Amino acid sequence: MMDNETAVDEIGNEIREAQQSSGKSLECRVRHLQKAQELLLNRSKNCSLLDNFLDEMLEFVVENDSKMRIFVASFIEMACKKDCEVMKKAVVSLSYLIESAGVGSISVIKKVIIVCSQLYPIVLKWAAGSRTPEVARCWEAFSVLKGRIMQLIDSDNDGIRTQTIKFLETVILSQSLRTEESDTNRADSMCLNEIGRDHRFISYRKMESEAMLNFNSLLDHIASAHISSLNLLTCLTCVCNIAHLRPQFTHKVIGAIEALHANLPPTLSTSQVKSVRKELKMHLIRLLKHPSSVQFHPRMVTVLNDLGATQSEIQRALPSANDQRKRTCRIPENNGEPEAKKAKGTEAVSLYINKENDENYEDEAGPSTSFRKSQTQSSVDITAQFVYERLTPKVAIDLVLMSLIALPNEMPAAFKSSYTPIAAAGTENQIRHLSRMLATQFTNTELGPGVEEVGSGKSQQCNASQAARIEGLDSLPSSSLQFNSTQQRRLQKSEFPLPGVMASNAKSKIQFGLLSITKELDYEQSLKLILLAFQRILASEKRAIQGGAGVAQQKLLIRLVTRFDHDSSNEFEDLLTAFIVQDQKARTELALLWIAELYAQFQGYSLCRSPYSAREYHCESTRLERYDLVLCNLLKTLYDRGEHKETLFHKILLEAPLLTPQSLVWLRTACLDSVFGAFGMTTLRELILTRARQRNELLNILLDFSYSDRVDVRTQKHCTESVPPPQLFAFAEENAAREWDDATIRITLNLFLSILPLDHSLIPTLASVYARSSNDIKRVMLRTIDSAIKSIGATSEHLLEMIENCPLGAETLAARIVHLLTERNPPTQDLVNKITALYDQGRTDVRSMIPVLSGLDKDQILKILPKFVLTPVNQKSVSVVFNKLLTGRSIKTGLHPMGAGELLMALHKIEIENMDENNLLLQNIDILLTQLTASKDAIGAAIDQLCDDEVFSQTLFYTVTRSHKIFPALGGFISNVLVKIANKKPWSRDESLWPHFVRCAVANAPHSYFAMLTVLTNKEFDELLEQTQKEGTDVLDSLRTYIPSLSAHQQKKIDYHIRETIMNYRRVSL
Repeated sequence: MMDNETAVDEIGNEIREAQQSSGKSLECRVRHLQKAQELLLNRSKNCSLLDNFLDEMLEFVVENDSKMRIFVASFIEMACKKDCEVMKKAVVSLSYLIESAGVGSISVIKKVIIVCSQLYPIVLKWAAGSRTPEVARCWEAFSVLKGRIMQLIDSDNDGIRTQTIKFLETVILSQSLRTEESDTNRADSMCLNEIGRDHRFISYRKMESEAMLNFNSLLDHIASAHISSLNLLTCLTCVCNIAHLRPQFTHKVIGAIEALHANLPPTLSTSQVKSVRKELKMHLIRLLKHPSSVQFHPRMVTVLNDLGATQSEIQRALPSANDQRKRTCRIPENNGEPEAKKAKGTEAVSLYINKENDENYEDEAGPSTSFRKSQTQSSVDITAQFVYERLTPKVAIDLVLMSLIALPNEMPAAFKSSYTPIAAAGTENQIRHLSRMLATQFTNTELGPGVEEVGSGKSQQCNASQAARIEGLDSLPSSSLQFNSTQQRRLQKSEFPLPGVMASNAKSKIQFGLLSITKELDYEQSLKLILLAFQRILASEKRAIQGGAGVAQQKLLIRLVTRFDHDSSNEFEDLLTAFIVQDQKARTELALLWIAELYAQFQGYSLCRSPYSAREYHCESTRLERYDLVLCNLLKTLYDRGEHKETLFHKILLEAPLLTPQSLVWLRTACLDSVFGAFGMTTLRELILTRARQRNELLNILLDFSYSDRVDVRTQKHCTESVPPPQLFAFAEENAAREWDDATIRITLNLFLSILPLDHSLIPTLASVYARSSNDIKRVMLRTIDSAIKSIGATSEHLLEMIENCPLGAETLAARIVHLLTERNPPTQDLVNKITALYDQGRTDVRSMIPVLSGLDKDQILKILPKFVLTPVNQKSVSVVFNKLLTGRSIKTGLHPMGAGELLMALHKIEIENMDENNLLLQNIDILLTQLTASKDAIGAAIDQLCDDEVFSQTLFYTVTRSHKIFPALGGFISNVLVKIANKKPWSRDESLWPHFVRCAVANAPHSYFAMLTVLTNKEFDELLEQTQKEGTDVLDSLRTYIPSLSAHQQKKIDYHIRETIMNYRRVSL
């Protein structure tokens, strides 16, 4: 068994995990709720945990998913079985589930009906054993829910109708009387016997009549011609179960089975007919074994014969002769009237008259009123007797001959499959059974003497009732209430002769005086008796509530404690405090009444007739002191017991008329609790919102928590001060240095940043404070504004105005804000314009433009690109700039700000002034080529276009070399590029390009050999050889090997001098 604190933590974590819907599947959330349910219901025997987390569990009822709602319904069922008090809140959730529509509503409705079927007997027993107003309201709401479920008997969905039928079975069993012949069943946990006739809000008569109406509704469904096979079988099973557990309904059930056997619904298929007949046979055999069906055995045996039951099956099901003999002997014993009761005949007559006139009276030992009425002949019985008296053999023959005309030529398959030969044709039982079958058919079509007689009887009864009302009678005269003259004379005989009075001599009488024989109690005895009387009043709580005097008992206790002064007053207060804490849920109102009475005395609203006046109790400070003492004593007792997490502690604080300074100390202590501090914070929040007069005191408590050294308390609320106030170090050590560090800076920023998304006008204030702050404060500010700025968004007018009119020194804050706003979203045009204007003024670094690159024009990008490429401090940002230009989307066109070829050409057109800038440019070109691994075609197009430009750059040769090294597949393209460069001869205009060409040609060998051999002049070739030899590179041997690989046509293009030079080199080397 886990301890209470661990269980609370685990349950809270599971519920929080289930509440987080983002990124979690429904199955995962349900698993978390199942774990919380396991901890609440199975692993913890403490019902207070269930009460604490009940609202959180019931909140999931609004989830728009059938699985989640079905889980909530199942949780309600299990929770109510553990503690019926849960139903006070759960009934609202069940009503919501039965009414709400949505995805999977049919499965949810069926689950709710199943849950209510399980809970109805439990809730009814709980309501019958309690008479409090809360239980009465709960029962009223559950009764409304019951009515809504009963209306679903006519639902279009077959499954809902099936579950509703089972629910009706539970209602009938719970609202009908259990008799001696009722079967014992564990599921039969509730019956009408357990409900008192004088119950405060549950009507005995109404419950019984409702059960009878529901039972008749089930019988009507069995007789319906359009009922489905599933509903018919379910309904049949339910009424037979009712007959076993409530024998008073047996005769109606057997009659319904006979009628169903004679009139199966025409909509059933052949297989369904067989299934229904099989169920009828099974249920009748079970009913044969029940003692209450003995008088119906002939009728049941006849139906079983028609259903194909063998005689051995019937004989095995019939009760033994010994069992019948025992039952026969038991009936007279139960029905026989004892001699003692006969001797009280006169009193019984008058009592009987009074009880018969009482509408709530019924014979408790005998059958119910509905059962007595059922003994009268029904319309089917009357018509069956009428047919039986006239069903002679001649009439039977005539009926058969007349029906032969309507018979088909071939036997129908459905009739053939269900037909069984009549085993006992012509016997008395068979004739009566046939008469009853015909009577059922006549009654269904409203024909026959039974229908007429019952109808005329109802009319006469209605006319008699109207006449009685006209004459002013309460009820119709009954024959049972008429007495003959002999009985009346016997009742009136009440005078008896009195014996003669014996004469006696008069004696002197002594006057009795109570005061003369009463001794005055000593002081200790009187205090003891007073204390014992008070304890007896405390102990009589249950009886007072049962008698409807619960409020009067509470008032008596409070007045005894508060309005009388004696030496036991303090002991009274201690007893009352312990009494309240012992059962907090039931005695919360008592505690609040106590506090309200003392406050009324403090304000002078309540009279106090006691010696307090002699002790200057009328002094306002004395009355306030007593009010404060009781209020704080209650809070202290609850806190010391570790029950400040319970409802009573917080309800006292919320509903007390006045919170004294000492009571606020207990509130502050509860807020600082390491486990249940959140409950105290919630109470403090509600008090701040509702207590306008004490709001300053409450806010001071709240702000004091902002300076606490504990993280869990500090994160509840925050401080607004811009500099460290003295209160910031209230909980620090005495010698602690009051300096700004990361922790203190964050404390002062917390509340301000929390309010910032709600009030955007504070943004300029934040910027002005930032501009005047030290570097340490700026660093912490830049790290802590993330969530606040993202909550504000880029459309805030105050934010855009702050960027445009940025205070001097707050430029880095503006850049940080722009970066946060564009981290996951594209920049707005207003934001681009504001930050661009700030950059044009020279207020910010070029790096502040990185977040808004997708909002700039190409001209603006080309203007700022050299500052990224040629500045050493910006080299870490170059790769980010390239990535944004190549992969981002322009907010104006929706395309990439620059293509790969455009960017490469732009880098080559950057003018460099020294060697350092040249090295940085080459380094960044290398970075760009590395990022463009999938864009070799764009690189080739850019190089080709650069070769066609009039102005030739030294950087181009480096780009050609690096491109070939990164993309070896561009070898053929590189050969053509070198041919194009050799033909163009750019070194003729700028001699400094010739060494770069030679290095490029050597680096790209052998793809550069064709340009060397076919395009260069003799002089240029000799200069190339000379330069390569100076740099320690010999290409002649490689050229000699390369020439044979050329085609004959290509070899013809080689100059003779160049060929001879290569060949001579070969001969010399040999």
